[in-house]
Amino acid sequence: MWHPLLREDSIFLHLEAPNAEASLMEMIARFRAPCFSARQKSNLLEILLQREHFGTTALGDGIALPHCVFPEIKASFSCLGISRKGIPFPSLDGEPVYLLYMTLFPESGSAHAERFRVLREAEMFLKDAFVRERLKISETPEEAYEMIARESAYFTGLYRMAGNQ
Repeated sequence: MWHPLLREDSIFLHLEAPNAEASLMEMIARFRAPCFSARQKSNLLEILLQREHFGTTALGDGIALPHCVFPEIKASFSCLGISRKGIPFPSLDGEPVYLLYMTLFPESGSAHAERFRVLREAEMFLKDAFVRERLKISETPEEAYEMIARESAYFTGLYRMAGNQ
């Protein structure tokens, strides 16, 4: 499930970036200091930008799922950036992005299956209009995290009822 990868302190409200690259830089800059060194943050930005040049991770409906394999980590890590006014992003529908769910995966044999599952579940969850609007008006990371926890339990039940694991 995608939700356990996200922590309350990795929800970043009020992104103000003027474009896709700046939004990734802003999110990486907000990582807690002990998580990543300045060198690691620079390497990460380069990898994420390479991924974006390969093909946009902005899927439409105001969401983007930037992700990459980052060899400098041992376990998957995610963060959520929220912009109220939208960020110009090369999205599939040409619309701005309001929610950026960034996920980093370790370099391991099992990472491919995890990557596919996490991104699929996050996309399904964030494509819900109610979820998107509630996240955009969240006043605190705690409020956003509580809503995600509550709603993801509901979506997990629907997902399993549909025959997915």
